[in-house]
Amino acid sequence: MDCHSQERLSAHHICRKTFLGAAQFDTGNGITLCRTCHREAHAGFNGRPDMSLPVDAQGGEKLASMERLYSILLDDAIERGRMCEEYYFLSDEVLGFLKVLQGFDPKTYFPGSRLERAYLILAEPELQMRQAIAGANGFSFGEQPLLPGGVMIVFDDEKDRSQSSILQARWGRL
Repeated sequence: MDCHSQERLSAHHICRKTFLGAAQFDTGNGITLCRTCHREAHAGFNGRPDMSLPVDAQGGEKLASMERLYSILLDDAIERGRMCEEYYFLSDEVLGFLKVLQGFDPKTYFPGSRLERAYLILAEPELQMRQAIAGANGFSFGEQPLLPGGVMIVFDDEKDRSQSSILQARWGRL
C-alpha cells in the first residue's frame, strides 16, 4: 500500500465512512493511493458494516491496514515537516472510537499529535487479548497502553515472579 506511484491516484478514507461517519471529513483520515493500492484496500467486504458483529468480522475494516496507512501518513507528515492539526486533524470522537475498538476507555491517554495518537492506538495489542495472554502467563500489565519507548524490567527469579516484579517506565515516567 505504499508503492509511491504518482500515477492514477485515488483518495482513500483510512477509517471507512460507513464504519465511522464522524471520520468522513477529518483531514487526518485521508490518504492518496494509486489505483491498484486503492483497490487492494477495498478488497473483500465493502458494504455497510453490521455493527452488531465483532470489528472486522465481515473483512472490511482491516485494522492492520488502517494502522499501516496511519503509519505511512505519519511518516509523510514528518518527512515533509507538515505535522500540524490543520493538515492531519482527527476529532476526539474518532480517536475515542479507535480506543474503544482496541478495548480501551475513550479517555485513556495516548501521547503525541492526533495523527500520532491514531497510529499508536491501532499499533497497540487489543487490550482484552493482551490481558488474556499475560494472565495465562501469571502476570498483568493493567489497563494502560504499552507504548513504544517504554522499558520493562522482568525479574527471572521464580520466587519474585509476581505482578509487583514487573516494572514499566513509559515516556520518561516511572
